[in-house]
Amino acid sequence: MPRATAAPASVGSLFVQGRSANVEGRPAEGERVLRRALRLLREQRPSRVPGMESVVSGDAAASEAEVRLLLSLSTSLVQRHGADSALEAAGRALELAERLEPEVRVVLVAKCRLQLAMINGRTGRTGIALEHLERALASVDELGPADRFELLLSRGAVRVDGPDPSSAETDFAEAARIAREHDLPVQEFMARHNLAQTVALSGDLPRALRLYRDIERLGQGASRAVALHGRSRTLLDSGLVDEARDLLLRAATEAESTGQRLVAGEIQGDLAMAELVEGRHEEAAEVAARARRLLQHRAPGLRRRAELVLLDARRRRGGRLGDVARRGRALVEAFDADGDHVAADLARLVVAETEVDRGRTAEAVRLLRATADLTHVGSLSTRLRARGVLASAARDAEDAPTARRHLRAALADLTETLAGSSSLELRAATHLHAQDLARLDLAVAPDAPRETLLAVERWREAASRSPAVLPPADPELARRTTVLRHLRHQVREDLDRAHRMRGRLRELERSVAALSWSAPGEGGPRGMVTREDLARSLGRLAERDTSLVCLLESQDRLLAVAGTARRLRTVDLGPLAPALEEARVLAADLETGARACGGPMEQTLQRSLERSARALDERVLRPLRLEGRALVVPVPALASVPWGLLPSRRDQPTPVAPSVSGWARGGTEVTSPTVAALAGPELGRATDEVDRVAAVWPHGRAHHETTAADLATALGEHDLVHVAAHGRHRDDSPMFSSLWLADGPYFLADLERQPRRASHVVLSACDSGRSRHRGGSAALGLAAGLLWLGVESVVAAPCRIPDEVAADHLPRYHELLARGLPADEALSRAATSAHPLAGAFVAWGAPWSAAPAGP
Repeated sequence: MPRATAAPASVGSLFVQGRSANVEGRPAEGERVLRRALRLLREQRPSRVPGMESVVSGDAAASEAEVRLLLSLSTSLVQRHGADSALEAAGRALELAERLEPEVRVVLVAKCRLQLAMINGRTGRTGIALEHLERALASVDELGPADRFELLLSRGAVRVDGPDPSSAETDFAEAARIAREHDLPVQEFMARHNLAQTVALSGDLPRALRLYRDIERLGQGASRAVALHGRSRTLLDSGLVDEARDLLLRAATEAESTGQRLVAGEIQGDLAMAELVEGRHEEAAEVAARARRLLQHRAPGLRRRAELVLLDARRRRGGRLGDVARRGRALVEAFDADGDHVAADLARLVVAETEVDRGRTAEAVRLLRATADLTHVGSLSTRLRARGVLASAARDAEDAPTARRHLRAALADLTETLAGSSSLELRAATHLHAQDLARLDLAVAPDAPRETLLAVERWREAASRSPAVLPPADPELARRTTVLRHLRHQVREDLDRAHRMRGRLRELERSVAALSWSAPGEGGPRGMVTREDLARSLGRLAERDTSLVCLLESQDRLLAVAGTARRLRTVDLGPLAPALEEARVLAADLETGARACGGPMEQTLQRSLERSARALDERVLRPLRLEGRALVVPVPALASVPWGLLPSRRDQPTPVAPSVSGWARGGTEVTSPTVAALAGPELGRATDEVDRVAAVWPHGRAHHETTAADLATALGEHDLVHVAAHGRHRDDSPMFSSLWLADGPYFLADLERQPRRASHVVLSACDSGRSRHRGGSAALGLAAGLLWLGVESVVAAPCRIPDEVAADHLPRYHELLARGLPADEALSRAATSAHPLAGAFVAWGAPWSAAPAGP
């Protein structure tokens, strides 16, 4: 039997195939197929083209078909070869369209102008794009749904960079409505994706992330590289740099594999920006140079944006600032000439920052005044940078009040933005963009200990505030977290399966994190800390006979505001780097000491631990000569130090808090508390520990083989919750730090959504007091997360604790607590003459105590 042969491809089928390839992010395939269709059309010269429906009715005529093939080809070309070849194809299409009969001409000319607007706008020629759009708008009533969608999408894209970006939201929302009503899912995805990007640029990061979440279901058939890239930009502006880099690398792989070279170049530019945000200036310059090469002959406007990132990296390295300023001004002129005024303003901002570095502050202010007021327009990070320039200029002009006014405005902007989110991780990460402003606030503060403390408190208190309300119930988030817990439980002892499931587990974590970041908040932000607030906080210190150690960083040195409420002093403790290194050595000695507990090397390792504790003590606390109870407010990079373990603080209450204001604002005394003591699996002494803890309290109850549901119930129904379980801190993703329970890990992401009554939580779990510092004013981990979520007081250890040490030490702590001793004092007394590692437990947060029930 002869073999069947495939029917020869027709012009119409090739047109459909080429358009689909473009929409799905395969421009190389699109170019190849569409060029083939054009050759076939010119060879056959048919009167009509079956399979290509005319914009009027019936099959398209050959002349119409050529116009539409050229337009689709230009979409492939802009990705593959850049703007010039794409503009040539679209321009030729316009010439042909203008020769057609009137009925067809009106629609096709509008399509051509839409395409020309898209190409020019996509490559930074905003002025030309707007001109084409205005001329296309004259024919809007003649267009069908798909063309009206394209017009609105294109106009929105140009309006994003205009003086009123909110009008772009209207265009994208209307385009999405048209696409939804006419069953165009890929187009709806495009419109909603652009809407999310526009909201992100306005600075409303939580809403933007919610919009990205809502369009997940529409992603089928759209360019995955574009979708990943857009979302990564919002994560980057949120300070979630590692997460943004992860998405950017995935987007880059997708773009390169599908031939989207223009998108690939843009992604490299944003990867450079990620390196820049994290202070990796050499790496940022290298990646930005790669982006510039990729975009060299494809999109001059985008190439210049990559050049701007490269210049910013060179500025931050501090070399040849005059050359950076000169080349930056040239970029400003080029962007303005193209009508890309948003990029021009960003270039002015970089040049203004360069001029501040050069001491030419008047010129920096002049440059900012020539922008569209970047203190109110654009992304949050851009607005904060603009405020930093103005504050720096005022400082250099010895106008400290004006500098402080700009810094207060920046802090208000930051807290107002974050008021819309209930995500702990998003709120912590976004403060990364404010770290330079916090340092500048310290530099312009009056030279007095209380003023220094006030400058530090403003930023730390804003970073450590609890969300106004719990996030709303999210069944999908709960379901995915439960699935993740169960999978982690199933693969824990099966290394082969764990390896096979790694991709699935990672994807689940990504989806849980994304849902968490998008959770909305409610209520406006609380006002920032005032002098009156600070005076009340210091009054609380005096009432409790508590000294203060507030550590801070200034010009790479570690300082302390220390003493009593009546007599504070500022002490220079020396360079910061050695203190950080000594803290790292102490953490390593705690780890090895815990592993060697009861072994032949125990005494040797304990001596090493004593040496490292003494070294850090001699550098930080002992010079302050404090006696009695002392509240330590550490810099976030030292948040995981067990301060009570240092020799000068042994046997003395040493509470730790993220801010003085947070410590003073709290303070709880619970009469006859209800107590739940919960044991996780695989700890030999956990059952005995929780039985002993529960027996201390009249209203104590022990739970064995605790599940996630048991812990959730305990936190919601009891005053005091004690958990004896394996703990794990995830420095790569703190929201997945966990307590190991009978049905798997219970994550900080679970705690974020859990209604809470508990005001005191004791975590008898390894590493539960550790935290990750992203570079801003906040650190995040299990203990820090509980405090952020509104738990008044948490006892936890920032290191591994042997089971037998915790099981012997913490019941003694509860016995003292039940007698009415405050938590910090009970913790220090319980550690007396116990194993050295018992001193690693820290009393975090505000004062807490229990009062026995009356007769």
